[in-house]
Formats: sequence, structure tokens, C-alpha cells
Amino acid sequence: MLTYLFDACAAVEFYLPRDQRCRNAVQYILDQKTDNAAALFIPNICIPEVFNTFAKWRFAPKDSNEWIDEQPYKQCVDTFRNDIHWGKTLYPYDLNRYHILATDKIVLAEHHLHRREVYDRLSTFDILIIAMACELAYIGQRDDTFLVTCDKRLSKVCERLREFDFSDGIIQGPLGEPPDKNRWKPPTCLYLPALKRGELRNVPGQTQFNY
Repeated sequence: MLTYLFDACAAVEFYLPRDQRCRNAVQYILDQKTDNAAALFIPNICIPEVFNTFAKWRFAPKDSNEWIDEQPYKQCVDTFRNDIHWGKTLYPYDLNRYHILATDKIVLAEHHLHRREVYDRLSTFDILIIAMACELAYIGQRDDTFLVTCDKRLSKVCERLREFDFSDGIIQGPLGEPPDKNRWKPPTCLYLPALKRGELRNVPGQTQFNY
């Protein structure tokens, strides 16, 4: 079974996708869930952010293209609330102490990676989301686990972390080093706005992803 962890900016694509590529990608993953071939998770810390994103689109959009009226706003809120209830579509994944302890590993990649501009950086929540993805990959099958995002910076930091040698120059955390040096190596990160043909894993009976 495949495992997907959606951050907030990727989760909102289920409800108001920004373009056809994202629409096709989330539907492709949702079809796997429908066929019991995939499990879809969302960090519990992302749930308020999704609700807040809907509210921003309704009441305080950055530009007119993001504005939605009352009816689609209510539909997004109600559908999302139903989708996370009892994990019907997106299973809420709770933050735990190991995710917090992992942040001292992840921040090094964040601060070593070149920034395109002064505001090109991850939030603390973003760093925790990467830690949660690392833990899902560690307790499951790393090759079958994916972090799904629409945040380019987050995807770049994940790429950098996957290249890190965790046995060289990495500071010890509060509990010291874990027995597995790859404990905090993230799974493959799927950056939805730039997904290419075949980049999404298909399951038996499913054709190759073609955006």
C-alpha cells in the first residue's frame, strides 16, 4: 500500500485545484485510496491551515483571482470537514515528540539551502511537516511513502535532506543519535505544480499518470 502525507497547500487542491495538472494528480491519488491501494494522511497541524486558507479565499484574497463567493466557500468547508471526520478521505496524523526532536536535523538543510529571496524560507510548521513525513517513512516503507506539497521551497529542502550524510557533521539531538542514521531522511516529495508524466506511482489496474 502507498502512503501519502498532504501538507495544507496540497490538501486544498482536493477542493479548488489551481490548474488541471494538480486536479489530475489529486484525483489520481484519490482513485488509489478508493481502491484501497493507498492511505492518505494530513498532519493535524495542517487542518486549521486548510480552514484558514478557505477563509482567506473568501474574505481576504491576495488578488481577485483567488476570491470565492459564499456558496463554494461553504462547500469547501463542509466537504473538508466530512473528509477528515473519522479519516474518511484524509486521516489526521498527530504531531508527537519524535517529530519535534527531529527538527534540529531538518533546520540545517533549510538554512544551508540557497534562498532566492529574503522571504524564501520554511515556517516552523513546514519543518515539522517534513519531520512527520520522515517518521511515516521510517515506520512504514520509505519507497512507498510520499510527501505531497505545492510549496517549492519545502520540496527543495526535502531533496537536500535526502542527499545529507547524517553521520557527518550533524549535531546530536536531545536523545542523542538514533540507531538508524537514516531515521530523519524524508521520503520522496511530490511537488504537484511541476509533476511530470510517470512521476506518480501507479497501482495494479491503474494506467501511468499523464497530466
